[in-house]
Amino acid sequence: MTDLRARERHDPEQDDPAVDLIEEGRVVGIVYRDDGPVYAEFYPDDEGQPWAFDTGDLQRALDTAMAILGAGEEDPGSGVDGVDPVEALAMEFDSLAAHRGPEDEGFYPPAAVARLLARCADLGLAIVYLEGVDLSPEDVTPVAGHRADLEEANQGQPWSLFQAECNTQARALLEKWPRRPGFAISVEVQDRSGERFVL
Repeated sequence: MTDLRARERHDPEQDDPAVDLIEEGRVVGIVYRDDGPVYAEFYPDDEGQPWAFDTGDLQRALDTAMAILGAGEEDPGSGVDGVDPVEALAMEFDSLAAHRGPEDEGFYPPAAVARLLARCADLGLAIVYLEGVDLSPEDVTPVAGHRADLEEANQGQPWSLFQAECNTQARALLEKWPRRPGFAISVEVQDRSGERFVL
């Protein structure tokens, strides 16, 4: 994993917003709008060679840059056929839950959560809570070190950036968490109004 991240550029001489791509404290590229479309430019390193990035890290940095620039804000997600986005998500993924708790909370296999995460981006939702558990016929046991409240870490940001950061961090966690049989994940999402929902 690389250290690539996106940071808003504050340049009083520049009218249009831009985002620097930072790797180990160095600016390695820039993301900007040009009459509508969003472009990414990468600079050569100190020896004139191209940078190489893990594609997952690059995608996360670009998603964050797009959110900072407000790209896609005009369509924050309207669900399916006019259905509320959270209801649309629940209807689509309800059958993929490996187990349901006493209050109907779902526990999903990691592969289903990966699909759910991609769908959240489409529907304008943020994943704000993940907890990994081991499922057995008798019990649901939380796995130590596999719990994250992403809302807490990203509070106070504009919605588009909050959504991108939460979903980026959720994706990074999911890549590290186990994919073994019996391991499942509970998920909470948040909509633009700030309301949280357990899936």
